Amino acid sequence: MNAAALAARIKAAAAEIGYLFCGITTADPFPEFAFAVERLIAESPESKSLYERFRRRADPRADAPWARSIIVAVRRYGRFRLPSPAVGHIGRTYLCDRRVAANPDSAWPSRMKAELQALGLRVKTGSGTSDRWAAARAGVARLARNTFAVADGCGSWINLECWRVDAELPADAPTLEDPCPADCDRCREACPTGALRAPRELRMERCIAWLTYSATGPIAPDLWRRMGPWIYGCDACQEACPLNHGAWEDREPMPWMDAVACRLTPAALAAMSDDDFRRFIYPFFWYIPPDNAERWRANARRALKHRAT
Repeated sequence: MNAAALAARIKAAAAEIGYLFCGITTADPFPEFAFAVERLIAESPESKSLYERFRRRADPRADAPWARSIIVAVRRYGRFRLPSPAVGHIGRTYLCDRRVAANPDSAWPSRMKAELQALGLRVKTGSGTSDRWAAARAGVARLARNTFAVADGCGSWINLECWRVDAELPADAPTLEDPCPADCDRCREACPTGALRAPRELRMERCIAWLTYSATGPIAPDLWRRMGPWIYGCDACQEACPLNHGAWEDREPMPWMDAVACRLTPAALAAMSDDDFRRFIYPFFWYIPPDNAERWRANARRALKHRAT
């Protein structure tokens, strides 16, 4: 099978599985991503440890020297009917997380890897590349100013999956142009903590999503107050983005999340026991360890206080 036919088979397999778009790019380094990481380290040396781990993603061959191409597929999660008690408190991507076994999309990546291997390809998955830059270079998404990837008709309500393979495949035309209007600054204006310092520059140590589930040690009081209603993750910049207006379809039910929806209100999360957290919440939202229910409760108490003001 020649390279063009192989690429066509790969894209057909992705579509059959359920991915909305699939593109191909080379496994060459991403100098723009490397520059962005080094700039963040230079501008916030106190947070160097947060950014150093991203350095290796600038070179897709760093842990897979045999890689020649990157397959990038787009999963649209903005098609689900979200449980209303959680909207505005829990980030939508976490509500629709395909890593939850009950999610109908959960097997997509493993199915795609199996398809690639069946075609005789050596495959590497994992976080060994910059998914967003790969998607832009593969022509399936563009990089918005809030650092999210946006796909045609979907906005940024998408997830990206990448597989590095050992075949030289024809690369698709990149989509590197700015999708945002020249005078638009809505995402930066909407960010409560000032995490978006400049177009496509996110300060992770100020991002509400990171602060809710990954920050180590006490959060500075000023940042804590600004985190407002968000308990786990944050959608502030995405909700403000004009590219997302009308992009959520709200057409597929989520019975696996509906079953716990009554437990996802700020009041319920603020009052839950450790046992309830381990039984009902942690199986769906595992960035916060099972022995740290108090983190959820503290975030929920803050959300309740914000609602009361």
